[in-house]
Amino acid sequence: MPYGTDMSSTLRAGHDRSQNHFDADQLEAMTGCVELINTGRSSAGDGLRRLADVQEIADRYAFAGVRGKSADLAAAREYRARLDAVVRSCEASDEAAAIDQINTLLSQTGASPQIAAHDGRGPHLHVSRPDAPLADRMAAHFAMGLAWLVVAGESGRIRTCESPTCREVFVDFSRNRSRRYCDSRTCGNRLHVAAYRARKQNPVALPGERQG
Repeated sequence: MPYGTDMSSTLRAGHDRSQNHFDADQLEAMTGCVELINTGRSSAGDGLRRLADVQEIADRYAFAGVRGKSADLAAAREYRARLDAVVRSCEASDEAAAIDQINTLLSQTGASPQIAAHDGRGPHLHVSRPDAPLADRMAAHFAMGLAWLVVAGESGRIRTCESPTCREVFVDFSRNRSRRYCDSRTCGNRLHVAAYRARKQNPVALPGERQG
């Protein structure tokens, strides 16, 4: 499957002028980074239980090169935690820490940018050599997703869902950075319904009225 094929409808649906300085590769790297991090934040438990779970994410983003090996599972979990730490630095507005963490990740994963063309897709940028370990290639590419946000001065767009029952990360591409939930149809809607029910159960008395 060509790189990012399954992301096209998502990118079209969420597109607005705030995304204009990011190309498709960059948006996909950010999306993949969030997906990997959320395997460790999901309320359903760890999403990286088997090597097959790592390979599934790699295949979804069509990482060209050697397939995953047993060592990639533990490595992917470690890189996931370190990418999550970058997000926390961004949320704390600690840009210096985020930059240091990203640079260290790129160095330790052996990032070596080069132009590639595969699976029917034209020339595009790969962050790593195709013979590098799968977990290294994934971490390097996803770290670049965060790097592009930082360089663009948009690191504040990656944040944790505000729903008290959700810890997942998302990238906010709304024009005024007003998005609060990872998914307004689930987390956002649940919170609105809960607030509505609370108001119905505890109505605020108007001046001069008595609550029975």
